[in-house]
Amino acid sequence: MDEYQVGMDVVARQRRAAAARVRLGWWFPVLIAVSWALAVSSAFPADGYRRLGVPDLPYGQVGGLLFLALIVVFSVRSGMNRRDVRPFAMYPSLRRRFPAFVLVCLGGVAVVFGLGRLSGSSSAAWAATVVAVGAGGVIAFLLTWMAAGIRGDILTGSQRR
Repeated sequence: MDEYQVGMDVVARQRRAAAARVRLGWWFPVLIAVSWALAVSSAFPADGYRRLGVPDLPYGQVGGLLFLALIVVFSVRSGMNRRDVRPFAMYPSLRRRFPAFVLVCLGGVAVVFGLGRLSGSSSAAWAATVVAVGAGGVIAFLLTWMAAGIRGDILTGSQRR
């Protein structure tokens, strides 16, 4: 083998090793979904949940703090733990995927908040719970999808444009 081919093999091995570090465990999407569902559910008034028999506890605060901690873990695991204003600037695949993440986050909060303002019935509380759990599942999918995009960018050697 010539020197060029040996060098390219080394680079390919380094890229595969770096991409393998971006993998998230099975626990990550589960915890993200639960934490986001808890955080979003706090946008619904507590007396609506009392009608369902849910006790008053700081679910939203605990879920929000856990969500922030998991986002920091995601940022470190994906190599985005830089002091960059735009978290999607480092990887080209995130330019398409990050806006969907933001829209789902804001949309979930807006829908649950809107359900809280519509009525005080227990059906609105059930609907808010379903929306919060659904939003948590979509957020977990989007973060897993973003991690796959980052792995692909690392493997192909995509650069910022």
